[in-house]
Amino acid sequence: MNPTTLQPSKKFDLILRTAVVRGEKPTKGLEAVLAPNENQMNRLFGFLSDGSAAVIADTGGKGGMDFNKLLGGKIFAVAADGFFPVYEKDEAKNRTSTQKVEDGKALYSSSGFYMLSSKEYPALTIVEGFTRLYDKGEKVLVMTAEQLAAHQTIPMTSEMDWEMALASMEGLLEDSQNLVAQFDEGVNKKRKRRIEDAVRDAEDAEEPYAGVKFEELSVSKKDGNPFIEYAFRVEDGAIVTGRILRERMTRDENDRDVTEYVEAADALVHFAESAHVRQIVAALEEGKSVLFGFAQGHVMRTSVQFRRKYENIAKAPAGAPRYGDAVYIDGANSHWVKGIVSVMQSMHPNFPSKDYDAHYYVAAPRQMEVGLMKKADQAQRKYTPPQALTYDLEAFLLK
Repeated sequence: MNPTTLQPSKKFDLILRTAVVRGEKPTKGLEAVLAPNENQMNRLFGFLSDGSAAVIADTGGKGGMDFNKLLGGKIFAVAADGFFPVYEKDEAKNRTSTQKVEDGKALYSSSGFYMLSSKEYPALTIVEGFTRLYDKGEKVLVMTAEQLAAHQTIPMTSEMDWEMALASMEGLLEDSQNLVAQFDEGVNKKRKRRIEDAVRDAEDAEEPYAGVKFEELSVSKKDGNPFIEYAFRVEDGAIVTGRILRERMTRDENDRDVTEYVEAADALVHFAESAHVRQIVAALEEGKSVLFGFAQGHVMRTSVQFRRKYENIAKAPAGAPRYGDAVYIDGANSHWVKGIVSVMQSMHPNFPSKDYDAHYYVAAPRQMEVGLMKKADQAQRKYTPPQALTYDLEAFLLK
């Protein structure tokens, strides 16, 4: 079954989607042009996630960054909210099914642009997929449509079937599956150049170099780890869900909660001791059939900026209308929602005077879509405040 056919848990009257718009290359700025007069719209030129070139007209919504910031070529990628194709109109001014084209590129409109990558804060990659927050917004789970499509659903009737399922899952949890380890080489080269520049500056100033020496570093155990989302059903019973993480909570010598990061094999040993596995094994021993499905995703720590947003939104009065990031956070706190995740490297603020002992990568997630319902009383606003579209990934795993 294709994940693109997966429908949200609730139907909305209107869905507003967000598109990722990139420069021609990861470190090439987007091209933006101001409208010649106030009766026309500003234009942004870039490339969509499918690689197609696009022109996006800025409709001048209340949200998003100041369009003038897009003019300097220092913004590499943005999220375009309220993203819609612009269609031709017939002689009676009715919309046709033909999309408008400008300079050979499809024309779209957007209500606002939000920065995803810039010269000052470059994104190593931008991941689009299903996301879910946990640990009070300090971490985000990410699963792409491709990962979900590659899920395995295993009908089991014996413990041998279960052993085969465990073996399949172990490979998905290995270090080789880490999301951000691929960036270590490039980050090391960048660090080395910065250190060499600092050494030369000290020599030119006839001063001793007091910074760090270059050492090859690798990704922290805290970042980019694979995880497994699973679901199972014993015969015609209810669906039971869970996930296997390469981390678990423990207590330190001062009796404080700390997160311990473990190897793939250790994560599966811990999982094998869980109540869910006991339930599966007991059912198989009783001669019952079990349907077990699983898919791989990745865990990322969130950026400081996102955590601050999370904390501020958590302080908002209960029941107040939610907009912007609050809609995403509300949905992703307890459900899977579609999101856009910018992955960045977090360098020591005093580098090269000081350095970390590992590469740290952080993620900045945001919404990819929101839903609106029409109001019965349209005296003021036509639609209710936006809500997150949520998805039942666990049920999908058993299809």
